[in-house]
Amino acid sequence: MPWLFLLAAWLFALVIAAFGYAAWSRAGLRLHLTVTSSRPAPESPAEQLPEAVLRRSPFAAPVFEGDALELEVALDNRGSARGPAWVAGEVAGTEVVLATGVVPRAGWRRLKVVRELRRGPIGATGWAIGTSDPFGFFAGRRRRPDSEVALVLPLFTSFANRWEGQEVEAATATPRAGSGNELFGVREYRPGDSLRRIHWRSSARHGELVVREYEPPGVRTLHIVVDPAPPTDAVADQVARIAASEAWDCVKDGGWVVISAPGLEPTAPERDVWPLLEWLARYPNPPTGAFGATSPAGGEVKNKIVVTANPALIEMATRAWVVGDAAVETDVPFQRVGTSWPL
Repeated sequence: MPWLFLLAAWLFALVIAAFGYAAWSRAGLRLHLTVTSSRPAPESPAEQLPEAVLRRSPFAAPVFEGDALELEVALDNRGSARGPAWVAGEVAGTEVVLATGVVPRAGWRRLKVVRELRRGPIGATGWAIGTSDPFGFFAGRRRRPDSEVALVLPLFTSFANRWEGQEVEAATATPRAGSGNELFGVREYRPGDSLRRIHWRSSARHGELVVREYEPPGVRTLHIVVDPAPPTDAVADQVARIAASEAWDCVKDGGWVVISAPGLEPTAPERDVWPLLEWLARYPNPPTGAFGATSPAGGEVKNKIVVTANPALIEMATRAWVVGDAAVETDVPFQRVGTSWPL
């Protein structure tokens, strides 16, 4: 019967070795999640932005709504080859489970494509590394803290011709106050004003002639005010897209832009579109404590655009966008849109 004691000793030694191996294997692996590239959707601005603008991007691979991203899931190895190992977690609500029998000394990497992304931060939640010994006696998991792996930016386009086609008359005289191409507001009619600039609806409400007034040509200074409490995610997405489009039209012409919302911390004055897109990507929960004053370096803000589903905010604007079908009674020029994109 001595061979039974010898077999038991060998089995006991094997169990101890398997336990030690599993603990050693788990301790030597580190999980890393990195966005390596994006796959633009047909309407993505990433395909249309000038190369000079893309080079200024703080993101290695800018990701817009509807795009797909390539997520690299990597296990770094601090020593000799070890395994088996597996990783599991969620990215943007998509469950990811990957496994390998051996993690080489150089590490192990796989790509996971996450598609049809929504605007906002993309979190990696519930991720863990699982390891065991080759016999499967001892399996263990080590959790990884939740993190943000990407920020999905809002879609945008150029509205340069949208308002001009409806509101702007071509300037034929020497530039003067009120004769530019950017709508400034409305005022009472004065002798010599062109009849083409009369705002008939406002004139009817006031009982006297009222004309549209335009900002003189030059460097634009634009303040965009967005709804602080959009009623739905779809409305919030549309508000962000419209604000991003207005901001893009301004900064590409060299203007300054501030974006704010009542009760929320505004952006600093910007002539670069990327910080504005980041603020709008996180809207209505923008970051706090990272912004400065709200007056652009170019001077007093003369244009104020409001993008909202709440008609009460429109009166602070020189012109406005209304998202949804709320009743609006105002003299401020506005356009009403739904939540579909493009407009």
